[in-house]
Order: sequence, then C-alpha cells, then structure tokens
Amino acid sequence: MIGIILWSDAADRKAVIWCEDQGDLAYFSDPDLTYSDDTFLDVGDVVEFEVKTQRNMRLAANPRWIKQNAGSTLADGLRAVPMTQDHVISNTAQVIPFRAEPAPRARHTREDVKKRLG
Repeated sequence: MIGIILWSDAADRKAVIWCEDQGDLAYFSDPDLTYSDDTFLDVGDVVEFEVKTQRNMRLAANPRWIKQNAGSTLADGLRAVPMTQDHVISNTAQVIPFRAEPAPRARHTREDVKKRLG
C-alpha cells in the first residue's frame, strides 16, 4: 500500500497514514525503531508499507520512503475543510487539491535513509 503521512510523533514513533485506496487511515507504531528523531516519518512523506487489519483498525508495518515532504500541504488542506455541526453527509464530494512541494528537504538523503534502514 502507498500513503501519505498525515501526522507523526518522532518521540513515540507513531504515525497516521492516508492510504491510496481512500479507505480507513492506517496507524503505525513501533517504539523499538532505531530512527533518530530527525529521520522519522514526517508529515507529507509518501511511504510504501504493509497493511493488516486488527480489531477493525488498519495497522501499517515496514514503512519505506518513496518521496519525502511531497504532500506537506495535504494535512493543512484537510483541516481547512469545514464540518457541519450535525455532520450531515452530503451527496457531493469536496476535492482537496494535492500539490507536491517543489524540492525535497535536504536533511534526508536517499543514501542516509538506506543506511539507517539497512
């Protein structure tokens, strides 16, 4: 599965991933990872991962970077969508534009990631 990191916590080694199939979000948690805080998954990173369902929740495993910081504006776009007070489901969809950032961050190079992931 491929997805975009919507939220992450480097200290707790947790992340929430929006999946390519537009189904339920996937949750990643692995407190034993050897990532340093500055190389953990960041909001906007596009990752490939294995997914399994446990107790009606999607769990992500073995995330691998495809592109870093490609969708950093996506989480902000989702937060900006207004919610109705009664949460009525409408018959129309609201499309959130997805635009890739112009350049990847320099602090995570492909070689650095390969070295850390083994």
